[in-house]
Amino acid sequence: MVDTPKYALVEIERRWLADLAAVDGLISHPFREIDDLYVAESRLRLRRVTGPAAEVTFKLGKKYGWCGPFSEPITNVYLTEREYQRLSSLPGERTRKRRYELSGGSLDVYLEPVGGIAVFEIEFRDERSAEIYQPPSFAIREITHDTAFTGAALARIGAQRPNEKGV
Repeated sequence: MVDTPKYALVEIERRWLADLAAVDGLISHPFREIDDLYVAESRLRLRRVTGPAAEVTFKLGKKYGWCGPFSEPITNVYLTEREYQRLSSLPGERTRKRRYELSGGSLDVYLEPVGGIAVFEIEFRDERSAEIYQPPSFAIREITHDTAFTGAALARIGAQRPNEKGV
């Protein structure tokens, strides 16, 4: 296991492709809209989150890579709108998605650049809890370690949509 970088928190999470047709009542469920910029040639992500009541949060994050089966250190710095605007001109690829809180986790429905891909993710307090977790029925294929379905990878592929095998 890799040491956690200073100021980082360890995120323990699993992810699945989701079948939107199997999720009841999603259209009336509140959501947050998330705009991400994956900064070129880095592991940095600039994020704007607009909540259901139009409240806006800005942050700059960095994921450091896997340090356990489901664990990855992450650091976030909260920004002012002015700081966000300054950094938003950096080169990189973008995504836009809606995040719904559902079944104890989050369901991300991508709008751009790959509309229609849905990813269910859930965080855990420890590796053992993550290991024994049984996902909801709408979670159709685990993609926790499938690099074709990271946010940065989805941003890079643009209009080309990966098939069920991730290619």
